[in-house]
Amino acid sequence: MQESSPKKQKGRGYRLRQASARDRLDTGVRSVCSKLGVAAVVVAAAIVIHSLYVIQIKNGATYRQYAAQQQLMDTTIKATRGEIYDASGITLASTSVVWTIWADPSYSSILYTSQTAADGTVTKTLDPAMCAEVSRELTLRLLSGDGESLDAVDTSSDAYQQQYQTVYDALSKTDAAYVTLATKVNNAVKLSIEQYVTAFNKAHKKATDTSRKGRISVSSEKSFQRNYPYGAFAAAVLGFTDADGVGTYGLEKSYQSTLAGVDGRTITQRNAVGNAIADANATTFAAKDGSNLVLSLDVNVQEIVERYLNEAIAANTVENRGTAIVMNVKTGAILAMASKPDFDPNDPLDYSANLDYLNELVRAEPELYGIYKKDADGNEIKDENGNRILDEEADYSGYFRDIQWKNKAITELYYPGSVFKVITSAMGIDSGLANINTTFTCAGAYGVAKETYHCAGHKAHGTITLAEALRQSCNIYYIQLGQRIGSQTFYDYFDAFGFTSRTGVDLPSETNFMQYYKADQLGEVQLASSAFGQAMAITPLQMCTAVAAAVNGGYLVTPHVVDKITDSNGNVIEEVGANVRRQVISASTSDAIRQIMEYEVGNGTGGGKYAYVSGYRIGGKSGTSEQLNMDRRTDGDYKKVASFAAVLPADDPEIIVYVMLDDPNNAKTDYSSLLAAPVVGNIISEVAPYLGIATDGEDRSGTTVTVPNLVGTEWSSAQVQLNIKGLKHQLAESESSQTAAAVTYQYPHAGAKVAYGTTVYLYTDTYEGQHTEVPDVTGKSADFARQMLSAAGLNCVVEGDANGTVQAQSEDAGVSVQRGSIITITCG
Repeated sequence: MQESSPKKQKGRGYRLRQASARDRLDTGVRSVCSKLGVAAVVVAAAIVIHSLYVIQIKNGATYRQYAAQQQLMDTTIKATRGEIYDASGITLASTSVVWTIWADPSYSSILYTSQTAADGTVTKTLDPAMCAEVSRELTLRLLSGDGESLDAVDTSSDAYQQQYQTVYDALSKTDAAYVTLATKVNNAVKLSIEQYVTAFNKAHKKATDTSRKGRISVSSEKSFQRNYPYGAFAAAVLGFTDADGVGTYGLEKSYQSTLAGVDGRTITQRNAVGNAIADANATTFAAKDGSNLVLSLDVNVQEIVERYLNEAIAANTVENRGTAIVMNVKTGAILAMASKPDFDPNDPLDYSANLDYLNELVRAEPELYGIYKKDADGNEIKDENGNRILDEEADYSGYFRDIQWKNKAITELYYPGSVFKVITSAMGIDSGLANINTTFTCAGAYGVAKETYHCAGHKAHGTITLAEALRQSCNIYYIQLGQRIGSQTFYDYFDAFGFTSRTGVDLPSETNFMQYYKADQLGEVQLASSAFGQAMAITPLQMCTAVAAAVNGGYLVTPHVVDKITDSNGNVIEEVGANVRRQVISASTSDAIRQIMEYEVGNGTGGGKYAYVSGYRIGGKSGTSEQLNMDRRTDGDYKKVASFAAVLPADDPEIIVYVMLDDPNNAKTDYSSLLAAPVVGNIISEVAPYLGIATDGEDRSGTTVTVPNLVGTEWSSAQVQLNIKGLKHQLAESESSQTAAAVTYQYPHAGAKVAYGTTVYLYTDTYEGQHTEVPDVTGKSADFARQMLSAAGLNCVVEGDANGTVQAQSEDAGVSVQRGSIITITCG
């Protein structure tokens, strides 16, 4: 029987064959690999977990900060710097919004053509014609001033050529992403440039028959500019800010935190390309604008002081600058402070206006500013006499800027000379060792140790009182007074008057280097020289505060320039009042000092007569000191400092007027009574009426004065003569320089008999004078008529009832007469 073949049957299983050795090996490998894979996963997981731990927990704060920086945009909101005002609210320093115009040449595709090489390198080729066109349009707008007056721009001027080249060169840098085209651009010009760029890009959105497709990328950045509207005016007091708007000198520096305010911030989200996303949840911290300073400085007083100080420096060829101060003796409020020559705080790095003066100064004072020639090894080269040789080619620009920036009133020491005799007098009287009538004898020479002292001109004053000694500025009297006072008492008063420390004025850079002898260092010679101001060096402001203490009842006050601080709405935040440091001398001593200082000036008869202004009670003292720390002059004598301090009214002083001229070179005289006193007198002649300083009360309305001959006299000296006689003065403006100019014409003429108080008009460039039209004053009150005539440049004499109205005038209305003519009005 045949066996049937085996057949597959549904649902029937098969026996698996036995695994081979190779299969068993593969299984083992797979097992190991599986375990290794699991281990790797575990390790990787551990690494990830550790990384997450480090990122989220250990360093979470840091990475959250990184994330915030990437996701958030933090924009600074600049605070507006506070303004500076004078005492009457006139702006002396302000801040305006300006713009920096910049471009992205790499994105300004219209300016160049591009070619891509096989290796992917892109080559850009500038299109000179298109660059020139864009540069021209931008330059016209930058120089227009208002963005509109393009036709008024002179394209042939140097200013245009320079600005055009700057723009063209910047736009030519086709690979640069940021180039500056102009800074400090006003808003009108900025808007004009934006409109031009928008219109240009719209016109070149598509290629045309005459132009390629492309764009220009020009943008603007907001910034602030500090403005000083009066230029080189009170510059040493105001100071200036640097390019970042930070106060660098003067009040701008000392009140930096007050003026600067606090910047604000806006925090918002940013997109992938870094631009802000409009987000209602943006957080803004508003900026806190800076506070304003209201000064005790008065622009009118400051202008008068600067005018006469500038004139004195020029007329007397003052080598090492000069300084002047007007200060309230009771409160320390400074009404004016000037150091000349100075600078324009709008451009403080520019010294070109004073270059000739500065060149002369640094070479005249080699002890302070000399730069000497050196050989290749750095050794100084000397001449055949062993003297160092000045390097004429050296760069003095650093010295130039430093000199004109310095506030001479507080940064430099000087020997006060005879002005200090006021303080020595106060020491003697207050200590009870002397009084106004105390006498010493001056024989013309006096020996102390191995030194022999003389009075000026080797004069012998004989036996004189303290008051006479001050008036005649007798050195020998004060040496003997100093000996009576003694070293310890002298030093104690010297310290009490504030000469051993800073005054505390609210200005930066007041020197802390004091040059004086302590009590145990005041030997016979040192004490003798110190008694008449020729041994201890001080600052001009220290001298002012000491004299103020000597006459104000004995109180040493802290000088200050800032009167109050206000917020942006004008609300007063802080007021600065008088700060009395201490009482130095008694009220009775102060009264005696006032008397002898007034005796010094007298009624235009004393040693300080040229500081006298008729109608005012003025006390004063001059000082001609020798610069012992400087090289001598070519004539063998010491260089000099001429100074004068005046107080008024002498019976109850309100202000001190102080002037110091450092190294005057007047060929006629060295004496401060002839150099500094006249400057003080001219300042007083204008400042006292303006401030309403009380007069001496004497009625001089009926006094007739003879006009002196002033032609040929330097105009400021001519004014001094008028001050003493009780005549007012007015210097007519001139188109030519009036520096140290002589009077060429005056009206009223010399010899004219005029009423006390008549104004004499002085001219320096004409021989005919100026004319003015007589106003119609009929029917006006006498006072108002007088004001109208004065405003027209005319003098007025009132006849009849001074309380009535004008019935007639000596010259018809509309008639042209000389300025200074006397118009008589009849009132009833």
